[in-house]
Amino acid sequence: MAGGCRPCPESETSDLAEVLTTQLGRGDRATQLSLSRALVALGEPIEPSALNSADPRVRQHAMATQQLMRDPDSGFEFAIDEAKRLVALGQEE
Repeated sequence: MAGGCRPCPESETSDLAEVLTTQLGRGDRATQLSLSRALVALGEPIEPSALNSADPRVRQHAMATQQLMRDPDSGFEFAIDEAKRLVALGQEE
């Protein structure tokens, strides 16, 4: 297909989301924002394993991405700061 991308079949989208989810919590803010945007664009739910990870950075990033899925207008900075607060207080959803 010249000049464009074809949509991914549903199984490829799920597989890609699963792989991207393994990268949650890594990198700097720009990397995390890019990863969150990619996951939001795929529209796949965040893996429960990421939301329950022993690593607080993974949990924070997963929660922030989940917030962006629910409310894309909230912004990444707000979402990540809120997730950090909730993780610190032990109030994860």
